Amino acid sequence: MLNLFGFIRCEDMVDVRRLKMLQMVQLFKCEEDAAQAVEWLSELLDALLKTHIRLGDDAQETKVLLEKHRKFVDVAQSTYDYGRQLLQATVVLCQSLRCTSRSSGDTLPRLNRVWKQFTIASEERVHRLEMAIAFHSNAEKILQDCPEEPEAINDEEQFDEIEAVGKSLLDRLTVPVVYPDGTEQYFGSPSDMASTAEHIRDRMKLVNLKRQQLRHPEMVTTES
Repeated sequence: MLNLFGFIRCEDMVDVRRLKMLQMVQLFKCEEDAAQAVEWLSELLDALLKTHIRLGDDAQETKVLLEKHRKFVDVAQSTYDYGRQLLQATVVLCQSLRCTSRSSGDTLPRLNRVWKQFTIASEERVHRLEMAIAFHSNAEKILQDCPEEPEAINDEEQFDEIEAVGKSLLDRLTVPVVYPDGTEQYFGSPSDMASTAEHIRDRMKLVNLKRQQLRHPEMVTTES
């Protein structure tokens, strides 16, 4: 009888050790996957800053870019949430195993830091796209109105608003993204910035030409 109890106790110990081994494997896997989530999020941030640069050639295209950006943010949000869930799992496993995680102590701050940087850069991207939509929409309204009805667009305030938004957008392109630690990042390269700015200036010149034509309609008659 005693031997039977001893055998059962021995089996219980084996089961406990097997469970602990399984939990250790799960812990290592969670730690590795959490670190991978940080890398994925870092790659998304890098892509945002280096490739999500264009502001669109017109209002419709800019609206499409804004919608694409929101879907891109959803992917980043899912990646961040996935990393958080893995790190929460490592805490539970460590408590069960009565051990200290090898990496979750520094992985969580890294995850939160990269996510904060991503959200700041994303908000700046959204702000620029929304400004570009306002600029293009107002410019297109001016440029596409029928010349037979100049009184419909003969409002100096409309032209002033387009010019103000255009200048603000140009200024915005030169402003870096500033993170909480004081580091700075720019969207794209100087040549990317110059290309985007050139298109905005070209649209502003067309609007200014339209203004001059409305002020001096005889110019159009003379040229024709």
